[in-house]
Amino acid sequence: MSSSYLPKRPGGGVWPAAVAVVVGIAHAPEFAHRLLDGDEAIYGTIAALMNMGGDLYGVGGVDNKPPGVFWVYSLTFRIFGDYQMTAVHAVGFLAMAATCLVLFATARDLGGRRAGLLAALFYGLLTAAGNPRLLATNTEVLMMLPLTASVLFLLRRNWILSGLMLVAAGAFRQSAAVNLLLVPFAVAWLASSRPMPALARFGLGVVAGLVAGGLLLVTTSSLEGFWRWTVQTLTGYASVNWTPAFVWLRAKDSIAPFVVDMAVIWIAAIALATRWRELDARSKLMVLWLVAGMAGSLAGGHLSWHYFIQAMGPLAVLAAIAFDRIHLRRLVAAAGVLAIAVPAAAWWAFDLTADPLTYDFSPAIPQHQQVADYIAAHTSPTDRVFIWGDWPAVYVESDRVMASRFPGFLRGFARGSDVPPNNWDTAPDVWPLLQSDLDAHPPALIVDTAAAGWSDFSKYPMSNYPALANLVATRYHQVAVVDGVVIYARNG
Repeated sequence: MSSSYLPKRPGGGVWPAAVAVVVGIAHAPEFAHRLLDGDEAIYGTIAALMNMGGDLYGVGGVDNKPPGVFWVYSLTFRIFGDYQMTAVHAVGFLAMAATCLVLFATARDLGGRRAGLLAALFYGLLTAAGNPRLLATNTEVLMMLPLTASVLFLLRRNWILSGLMLVAAGAFRQSAAVNLLLVPFAVAWLASSRPMPALARFGLGVVAGLVAGGLLLVTTSSLEGFWRWTVQTLTGYASVNWTPAFVWLRAKDSIAPFVVDMAVIWIAAIALATRWRELDARSKLMVLWLVAGMAGSLAGGHLSWHYFIQAMGPLAVLAAIAFDRIHLRRLVAAAGVLAIAVPAAAWWAFDLTADPLTYDFSPAIPQHQQVADYIAAHTSPTDRVFIWGDWPAVYVESDRVMASRFPGFLRGFARGSDVPPNNWDTAPDVWPLLQSDLDAHPPALIVDTAAAGWSDFSKYPMSNYPALANLVATRYHQVAVVDGVVIYARNG
């Protein structure tokens, strides 16, 4: 990048302020919607149950994610109130902004202040220039703060804190563990004279993190449930996601636009990586971090766009170093800026106006707010509700607590396909748990979204599941149909 269009030494706080403003504007659409993704609704509904005294992975809510995201949502709701999603989005924004600062420090250590500013800018844009779900306060954006800190400490040979931060990242997403692959290279390249003490210190940090996390897990969660839902489910979850039809369905809406829309950043990063022999050890670690980040993003086969946030950190650092080192003519540089700014602006306009929950649906579009409004009008705030399908967003939009520990069903499954619906959340041991939940907290309303075919659920009617069919037949009666969704109320 030529000094003719970006000063080698940006004066005072002008350039940092400019980066902050651009990143802030890029992320503004995340405050325009109550929910940015169905996953936010899952985390929110479980956090609400946890705050009522339930154990995570037990009666306080079940999911296959590690506990970190639920701790964050639960704490946020305790401070600001249940289902206060603007506060949740503020937490996600702060996590993203703090990650920008860590990436600034990382790239500055490798290439100077200008590289640091570019890395912060690129990460801020990469995490905003995509579909609305990319902006959500999800496990990936929360994971990246401790994960990038772990890499920074690795580069600075602070082995204990690097191990500790890696465990903290794993509390949000299992795929953080892929960064363990960087450790042998870091030790070999950065601590070749004393490799064993470096490994010992890193291991000490990992052990300290595991002990702290274990203590927190014991106080907030069911350990048996943690093992059942977050560990035992991983193999089945990945095997379903790697079916060819499902992979292509996800890839064309995620990895393809991610690479194409931000092609300039990718080209710069790859161009730097191809100069492998010229790179110093720390820059080579950044290349390996990008490889590990892509592996972690792809590991589960789900391929949603926000999964690739794990690769956006190293991608931003490598591209920043490349732009800092490569001298471009003014016209070429201007074209590169436009190639980044145009898709970012297009996504900004789309994300500001689109419904994050239905933007990619084919007609007919679920009128989820109408259903939520009906629930809110025909129940009291203390009533619980049960929704059959995969629409936990309706719990949040109606401000009602779910009657069971399961926010939805057939989540992450190729619904509508010919694959038998044998998912982790429809396994045989799910139904006795669901029955006990509904007996303990009889829902005021049962909301059947399968009847309307929402989210390709028409193949899975409640009549196919005896526990639900018997409950509705003996204790409930139909009271309304809203947008094809059949709603039942308790008898008497």
